[in-house]
Amino acid sequence: MMTKAGSNWLQTWAMPPGRDAEAAKLTADFAAREQALKQRMTLPPQPVSALVFRHDGKAANLWTAESSQGEMLQQLGFTLAQPPSNVHGSTSQGVRKDIIQLSGENLAGSLNGQTLLLFANDDGDAERLMANTFLTHLPAVQNKRVYALGNDTFRLDYYSASNLLTRLEKLFIHSR
Repeated sequence: MMTKAGSNWLQTWAMPPGRDAEAAKLTADFAAREQALKQRMTLPPQPVSALVFRHDGKAANLWTAESSQGEMLQQLGFTLAQPPSNVHGSTSQGVRKDIIQLSGENLAGSLNGQTLLLFANDDGDAERLMANTFLTHLPAVQNKRVYALGNDTFRLDYYSASNLLTRLEKLFIHSR
């Protein structure tokens, strides 16, 4: 699982005890794949709001630059949208730096990215978000720039991070 414990997230999940050489190769291969994707990808309109949209449509967790997801997106060239400075979000999960919990009147006003990237969500969730009457005025919704990145992207380990790269490749590399 990718965490922010004072070290590079890529090294955190790639370091099984006693297998340093294999972990180093795995880390290098993943970094090379990430760099190749960055070079080939045509990014959607920036900045992006990266979030987990709750299935009931009433709340979301917005990933920050301090989350593994936010860090990975930035490494790929994405720019994370910043919510308004007056939005602090809920602290029902404790004080966190990786997410901003959004609900009620803070939800729509804080999803201010030109593109919405939905983590831990599938295409049905993206459709529900676009049909949500409280969110239909958002530029990303009006321009159909809402992308589900897969149910396995809530916690990023090697496999889910690899799947995320595959999904981004399918979404943002266009044949010429």
